[in-house]
Amino acid sequence: MTSLTPEKVKIIEDSIKQSNAIFRLEGFEESEQTRKIDAAVLAGRVSRSQVVKELVEYAKQHKTTDGFIESRYWR
Repeated sequence: MTSLTPEKVKIIEDSIKQSNAIFRLEGFEESEQTRKIDAAVLAGRVSRSQVVKELVEYAKQHKTTDGFIESRYWR
């Protein structure tokens, strides 16, 4: 669990909104998995860097990201 100040939460929220807006301009929508990851990061249950590390390891092992969220203790 990470400790986030209200200021840090605001910075992360703004970054998420901006990146989602950019992706929408390109025709992409955030997935349910992405929304759950963002919620866990904002709640301080996991850091973004830890998510990236775990997701890469999971994808290498399973050759998919399906089931990733369900397999995480921090979800």
